Amino acid sequence: MEKTIEIKAIDKEKALKRALNILGVELSDNEVVDILEKVAPRKKFFGLFGTEPGLYEVSIKTKPEEKKEVKEHREHKPHIHKFEKEKTEKFIKNEKAEKIEKTEKVEHSEQEKEISEKVAFFVEKMKLDIKYKIKRVKERVYVVEFFGKDNALIIGQKGKTLNSFEYLLNSMIKNCKIEIDVEKFKEKRNDTLRVLAKRMAEKVSRTGKTVRLNAMPPRERKVIHEVVNKYPDLDTFSEGRDPKRYIVIKKKR
Repeated sequence: MEKTIEIKAIDKEKALKRALNILGVELSDNEVVDILEKVAPRKKFFGLFGTEPGLYEVSIKTKPEEKKEVKEHREHKPHIHKFEKEKTEKFIKNEKAEKIEKTEKVEHSEQEKEISEKVAFFVEKMKLDIKYKIKRVKERVYVVEFFGKDNALIIGQKGKTLNSFEYLLNSMIKNCKIEIDVEKFKEKRNDTLRVLAKRMAEKVSRTGKTVRLNAMPPRERKVIHEVVNKYPDLDTFSEGRDPKRYIVIKKKR
């Protein structure tokens, strides 16, 4: 099918645009356009007064549809026994699990290496006669256990040096949690904290006076909270910012 029209316009582009509007045609991949310039556009007085339109013959032809031979192709699918299918699926599943496990092992290995490098740096700078081992207790949680002649230097007074060391390591290595222990010091420290919490709670209950404890790391504050929360007439909360955050025990109003 072919549509032809003569159009006056100042160039071919505008001639085509006008022809499409008049004919009500929208161009697609199936149409072929042929534009013949019969009279060229002419500038009026050196272009000062615009351009006089030329005459264009615009022909729009529709391409004939190509006949496509459609051949049915049936792919022969071999019959897979149910047992073989289950075996294949199980193999693929196990293979994926092995890949994930290997990736996790690499990540943990790199994480332990980073922790070990940081710990070794501090031990060397502090000139400590001490050894350590690192173990992963759960996902992204590692424990560094120290043992040796200078255990007391790592612990410090009431575990302050140990807590500071732990805080510093966690500040430097962000994508995991690191705990430090020296010959089960934390377990013994927790027992001491429970006794302290009980004594302070009974004092506040008896006198009604608010008590503020020394600054503690989150782990130790948790032990205090757990004990004091067993007293229905007391309130306990933390104030300040780490590493100087401390616990307040007061009587409920």
